[in-house]
Amino acid sequence: MRIIFSPLAEKQLKKLSKIAQIGVARKVRSFSEGNFSNTQKLTGYKNLFRTRVGNYRIVFRQLSDSVYIIILGHRKEIYRLLERLLD
Repeated sequence: MRIIFSPLAEKQLKKLSKIAQIGVARKVRSFSEGNFSNTQKLTGYKNLFRTRVGNYRIVFRQLSDSVYIIILGHRKEIYRLLERLLD
């Protein structure tokens, strides 16, 4: 399964600490292996899911042959950013 990062998600990943980057990378790598444990559908959005990595959240869209990472960030601000991005 292919993993595709949005330009915004790439930018946010680079801003994270190295330890947080490693955690996010492990979770994303598990997506490529087809492991979607601990993911939840976001209410109010069509075909969007989230997963947790410590205090960080990854919001993504699961397609038939790939996973598109839309946004990632700290749990305090991620949903405000997502609302601003998609509305």
